[in-house]
Amino acid sequence: MSKKTKIIAIAVTAVVLLALAAGYLYWTGAFDKFLPRKAFVLEEYHASDAAAIEPEEYVPDLILVNKQHTLSEDYEPDIVFYRDTDVPMGRAIVDAYGELSDYIRNNMNDRLFVSSTYRSYDEQQRVFDEEGSDVAALPGESEHQTGLAVDVYVKNFAGKGFIQSKVGMYVNKSCQDYGFIIRYPEGKEDITGFEYEPWHLRYVGHPHAEIIAEYDLTLEEYLGYFAAGKWYKYGDYVIGMCSEDDIKIPTGVDQDSVKFSKDNRGNVFVWGKIA
Repeated sequence: MSKKTKIIAIAVTAVVLLALAAGYLYWTGAFDKFLPRKAFVLEEYHASDAAAIEPEEYVPDLILVNKQHTLSEDYEPDIVFYRDTDVPMGRAIVDAYGELSDYIRNNMNDRLFVSSTYRSYDEQQRVFDEEGSDVAALPGESEHQTGLAVDVYVKNFAGKGFIQSKVGMYVNKSCQDYGFIIRYPEGKEDITGFEYEPWHLRYVGHPHAEIIAEYDLTLEEYLGYFAAGKWYKYGDYVIGMCSEDDIKIPTGVDQDSVKFSKDNRGNVFVWGKIA
């Protein structure tokens, strides 16, 4: 092999390796870490008035569960079985998880498996006793008790290895399209109180999942941004936070689209589409 041919071969190999590395960084979202973080600023929505309302029902989407905001032993989420299986999930996430699972099966020729979903208070106590505090949360501190969290894997790629799979890369990059977030992202351990878990999905619904992903936030950071009585605009959504004893809907919002969610901090989040 001539010297020129060797140089060309080395150059081609380098280009291929760089392309593979760039592809990996893109699909995992790791490339975003090299970019300046986008400042989290939502446009304020100025309503001429806001009408008081007594919600007929609440969705669980924005309930915060961590070491500071715990669930009581008698907390009972709305649990159903996923499709025709014995896998328990919160009713709120069944359709969204089904859409994610179907996309992976139909477009990636792979299958997403569930290793853990809903756990009762007593079940979480058993897991904590068996696995210890380095792995499991204390009962009352686990999102699994809400029915909104799901741990996933694909064949041969589980736990932290999930992110090494093509499906894991896709899930970590695009789960917000289905209303989920990576609840314990890398580099935010001091905020969430948990190690990076690329396999742990948490449902927060739309548009919250998109906002959290766009601005690289944790759920704690997102909820902490809102000021009671103020309204914010994101796309065609209006979002606000009220105290539990003073819930309102601002003018200009389609009341049929409005949802209410208690956040486990004494507040109620209100959001809906602009009419």
